[in-house]
Amino acid sequence: MIDKTSPVARRRPTGAAWLAIAALLGSAMPATAPAAPIASAKTWPREVQDVLTELKQDCRAEGGKFVVDRGAFATETEVTNDGKPDWVIAYAATRCTTSGYSAWCGTAGCITAILGSTPAGLREIYNDNLRDWKVVPVGARRKGLETSVHGTACGGFGAEVCMQTLAWNGKKWDMVKQYRWTDADYAASQKAGGAPEAPPPVHAARWQFAGSGAGAIAATTDHPDFVALGLRCQPGGGVYMTMVPKPGLALPPAGQPLFVDFKGSANGDFSAVQPLVQEPGKSDLSGPLDPGVEQLLIGADSGLELLASRDGGDEWRDLDYLSLAGSTAAVRALRQQCAGVAGSVASRQTAGQKTAAPLGIVPGYYVTESESCAAPGFETIYYDGRRLGLMRGGAPGSEDENVVGPLGAAERSGKSFLLADWGIEAAILSPTRIQLTIQDTEAPRRWCPADQIPANRRVR
Repeated sequence: MIDKTSPVARRRPTGAAWLAIAALLGSAMPATAPAAPIASAKTWPREVQDVLTELKQDCRAEGGKFVVDRGAFATETEVTNDGKPDWVIAYAATRCTTSGYSAWCGTAGCITAILGSTPAGLREIYNDNLRDWKVVPVGARRKGLETSVHGTACGGFGAEVCMQTLAWNGKKWDMVKQYRWTDADYAASQKAGGAPEAPPPVHAARWQFAGSGAGAIAATTDHPDFVALGLRCQPGGGVYMTMVPKPGLALPPAGQPLFVDFKGSANGDFSAVQPLVQEPGKSDLSGPLDPGVEQLLIGADSGLELLASRDGGDEWRDLDYLSLAGSTAAVRALRQQCAGVAGSVASRQTAGQKTAAPLGIVPGYYVTESESCAAPGFETIYYDGRRLGLMRGGAPGSEDENVVGPLGAAERSGKSFLLADWGIEAAILSPTRIQLTIQDTEAPRRWCPADQIPANRRVR
């Protein structure tokens, strides 16, 4: 079965989960300290925003996610010498997930545009590949643009540095100066460069498992963007993901979801989006674990690429790489604990109820153990001894409509039953747990009370 939904949490787990993480690591960790959202950047002129909007629309037309570093995309400056702001646009600060990282850059540098001020507003006065740029004096109280361009512009090789200084005359750019770097220029640049840049942070912490039953948790820590990322069982069923963000992570308004996109590549590019909700006054964000994200966490990848969106997926921001060292063992250990929790809850809820032949399970609704009763995934199974139902919640006549019909013949084989009329084999794990094989063997399912199942999935 494929889970086609990933409902945003309307409630979140308590801070007890993070006390477990703190005990696991032997350090104190605040579970409720508020994390303030990053203030929005200075409002851009309409013409600058229009450039970003067009790039975003082009990306969406390709079916990709639009990733942007707003802080690097637009820089206010003054190069037209009229005392009014001009804007430098760095196309390399954006990318579309369908185009990769190299759409705007090459050996000549990256596409850079300048929107210059005119009586009619900003208009594009420059658009070309640049390796670097800065504003420099070009005369008495006049400024120009010093650029580093492809070496062939100075008659050299592409890897060499060619410097051009340009001045805007109101209609076009005049070449004020052009020269090819000498060995002395390279040496001076290296000397002036100072200490080398520190390498980017790399997440290498192993996932760990701790606790038992409802207190079990699988978690990793020390990520550059968040203090901890963990999974825990929910007493009412399902697994929740909780993230404790660091102050640098831009958060959505309270009550709105932060979308985190997890992408792996071991079995071809595959990604899944996890919604996480922050409540007012709390730092951690939580949501029901998306099945696709879980498959990535226990898959063959050594790590995952992450994106985050604080505006419902309109724009995305790159997060640092997430290590999966130890994640498969930790998540599977958690699953065993969650199955026991869900089974215990179901057993208590069905105390005194009779099982129904021929399957010998308690009549009612069965959801995947990773899901909550109130927010099941693609399909809920209904059984009452005479009928079987595939409850998908769609409108009548749609491909996702509920299908209920006679159970038909049930041929027993050990602890399993072949339901020939449905093309299903059902393994009976306990009076309140089953495991189905339709095309593939799916995760175990557990019993849920009818009043906790969404109304559109109940048998009428």
